Amino acid sequence: MNLPGRRTFLKGGGLAMGVLAAQGCAVPGTAATRLTADPTSGSQIASFGWEVCNLEGNGANTYVKILNNMLLQSVNADVSASITNAKATGFAEVLCQGGVSRQALPTFNNSAQAYLDLPMSGNFGSVTAENPNNLSVVVGGMLQDVFLSVILKTWVPPEGVACATSRQALVYPSINLNSGDYLVFHMDHFGVGVDAEMQIVLTYSLL
Repeated sequence: MNLPGRRTFLKGGGLAMGVLAAQGCAVPGTAATRLTADPTSGSQIASFGWEVCNLEGNGANTYVKILNNMLLQSVNADVSASITNAKATGFAEVLCQGGVSRQALPTFNNSAQAYLDLPMSGNFGSVTAENPNNLSVVVGGMLQDVFLSVILKTWVPPEGVACATSRQALVYPSINLNSGDYLVFHMDHFGVGVDAEMQIVLTYSLL
């Protein structure tokens, strides 16, 4: 994909995406001039975006440290994926998540998908499936501090041209974040290879 205008826009962040540069993906750098807003009272807005150009049975994460105590009021996530191989046929799906790592750098498991390692909630019992028809059921655990979980899923037809899927999710976590916590965002994939992107807009107020 060659979208120089949008690539330039994405370079406004400060998070390096490593080997993805070799795949024709933008590597965000440091802008020559950086404006930093002073903390103020009342609701504020911050945003960033990230993209993985070669999701194919794997996954990646981004995270950012919280520098001031705040109330996270809302998270607006625009997520999209488009196929990278027009000759492939089958399902393509991308799991997109956002969560909070409390007072420590986030950790990830050692699978190719690099899932978030977040604690199970102590406020709920285990999730139980009722499966009288002996269906193939996969059930996850009840994780604590996951405020965003969106699945993109599409069927890629034999011609595969211009096949894409997208969703926009607006959630209201209304959770307190403390200085030293981390916001973590995750994307992983199964099926036909895709280029996936997540744009995040946060509304928050300092405490």
